[in-house]
Amino acid sequence: MEIVTDLSKIRSLSQIISPSNFKKIVREDDCYSTFYKIKKYTTVTDSTTNLDAINVIYNSLLTNYKNEYVYKNILTNKLLLKKYSLKNTVALNEFNIGKSIADFVLLNGEARIYEIKTELDNLEKLDKQILDYCKFGDKVYIVTSSKHINKLLELYKNTTIGIIELTSRNALKTIKEAVNNEATFNYDVLFKTLRKQEYLEIIEEYFNYVPKVSNTKIFKECLSLAKNIEIKVFQKLVVNKLKTRNISNPKKIKEKVIPESLKHICYTLDFSNNDYEKLNSFLTKKSKICISRI
Repeated sequence: MEIVTDLSKIRSLSQIISPSNFKKIVREDDCYSTFYKIKKYTTVTDSTTNLDAINVIYNSLLTNYKNEYVYKNILTNKLLLKKYSLKNTVALNEFNIGKSIADFVLLNGEARIYEIKTELDNLEKLDKQILDYCKFGDKVYIVTSSKHINKLLELYKNTTIGIIELTSRNALKTIKEAVNNEATFNYDVLFKTLRKQEYLEIIEEYFNYVPKVSNTKIFKECLSLAKNIEIKVFQKLVVNKLKTRNISNPKKIKEKVIPESLKHICYTLDFSNNDYEKLNSFLTKKSKICISRI
């Protein structure tokens, strides 16, 4: 198989490498649309495995069509798995903060938010998103292509916001370092990132009790109590509680048998051992045999 250069074909093939599609492949045994697209937009040989096909598709994206998944996968590989450690770092994907959804969040000693703006994106909603993120995260970064760098430097030159370029060689280059946002932390935004059990645990651990009120009033009462905690302290309590949302099978992610092209998918879907067996079975099959069955 060769790298795909036709943009219309790449757009169609990009749908294959996504969490939603691999959820179908691994957990629902639904490979039809995957094999259909491989058959329609690529040429496979007798020796081509599904892993070969996936890697060619991913390399086509890296070369000619850096979509959001490519950015997230690079952040997963280069930051979560290499720069930091799965032992003390948790990644949150598509995480609700205020009225915005953060693309990628890393939690360890602090909360780092990475908002992705590919060359395919515009910057219309960015200001609103950044305002929300600064109410929660210690540091906020915009990860983008060279296309947007000058504009972003102009927009955020006198702010706490960091800017990272995803280069043509697929490296992460820090153009502007982020500065701590503790001055803009917000109790309501922080509190609303928590699930009920999480905020109950924080309140009980800090105050040694939970308000004895009805379920309809517990949220309001706990939020009111939380506002008695110094906000920098409360933000750390929230971050530490969110870190308990760890994946169940972290060691598997780092194994070499998991292709680099699928690391973000495996992390996001939190595959079980059984899921990984199904994934490996899919990847090792010959594409031509699979395609002939559709």
